[in-house]
Amino acid sequence: MVKWLTILVLVAATLWGGWWFVGASAADRGARTAIDSARAQGWGIEYGDLTVAGFPNRFDVTLDAPRVMSPDGVMRWSAPFVQVLALSYRLNHVIAVAPREMTIEVPGETIDITSTDLRASAVVTPSRQPDLRRATVTASDLTIRATDLGATFATAVLAARQNGSDAIYDVAIALTGVSASDGLRAKLDPTGTLPEVIDTLDIDTMMVLSDPIGITRDPVLSELTIRRATLNWGDARVILSGDLTVAADGTPDGDLSLRARGWDDLLAFVVAQEWLTAAQASLIGSGLSGLEDAEGFAEIPVSLSGGQIIVMGLPVGPAPRL
Repeated sequence: MVKWLTILVLVAATLWGGWWFVGASAADRGARTAIDSARAQGWGIEYGDLTVAGFPNRFDVTLDAPRVMSPDGVMRWSAPFVQVLALSYRLNHVIAVAPREMTIEVPGETIDITSTDLRASAVVTPSRQPDLRRATVTASDLTIRATDLGATFATAVLAARQNGSDAIYDVAIALTGVSASDGLRAKLDPTGTLPEVIDTLDIDTMMVLSDPIGITRDPVLSELTIRRATLNWGDARVILSGDLTVAADGTPDGDLSLRARGWDDLLAFVVAQEWLTAAQASLIGSGLSGLEDAEGFAEIPVSLSGGQIIVMGLPVGPAPRL
């Protein structure tokens, strides 16, 4: 009995080892094919070496010294390495691990990105043209810095998942400990009204797209539901929710509910950004002064219509394209 059990284990191990080497060869070919396909679409991709490791339970594809240039030549990205990992028994679930330092170059500017841990995971449908089922990007001690501007995030999380339909996704963002560089802070808050660190920013949304997210697809946003977006910045707290429809050119339309506490500081901030004039901010402040509830929140009606943002009936600027 022991003899046959030993033989069975050896046969299983041999078969599994053979499967891994076959899979590793397929992973190597798939990575090179994907790079060749991207090059055919105009992307400039160079790297030092491509290796596959991870025996026996993973396929770890590593590119050394990758350098990528966009088809229009405007953006260049480089890093010491990039690594994509997949479990040998679950090939539709991949994890990408970034190095601690990366660089993005655009005309006239170099952007350095550093972190202690930056990685992404994605689960796709098992098909030749896979669609995204769910994905998560996480970062710790993330710093994005250009020549004069930059920001640091203690933690950052971006998550997306399909919600009942191939083309409907729940998308959430969670940021903590957000601080701006001196140059960016001088632009954002020249009067020093607000604290240096934004405590938290949490956004929970549902997006309706024209197609699922996938490499061969070009989805367009048609509806956006903001279930809840919360900003905690010192004494200021903002809660935003509402439903928007999005036109083919990206112009949003709809009504939002904005609840704010500590809005004096926030009004000073938006005036510094030139989103409102001092006169407009004073008028809005006067209207809010008698609307505070027992918790100190005032509810501010916000509309997006005709390409404009309208706050308490006052047009305050163009709406962003989504």
